Amino acid sequence: MKRKITIYKNLNEPYEAMLQRGIQETPDERFVRFFAERAKFRAFMGIKKMLKREIVIRKVSWI
Repeated sequence: MKRKITIYKNLNEPYEAMLQRGIQETPDERFVRFFAERAKFRAFMGIKKMLKREIVIRKVSWI
């Protein structure tokens, strides 16, 4: 997919554009887009997929 560069005239335009896009989408489309955007953000920031975390309690050898 080719990236598209958008040049805005002021700082409010990106927020207004996202608001308009959100109004036009259905809740299901927004749900899917949320996870797609989150995956892109995590890839950009270098955040790896969350692994299952657990606490393991073991008996120590020195007791």
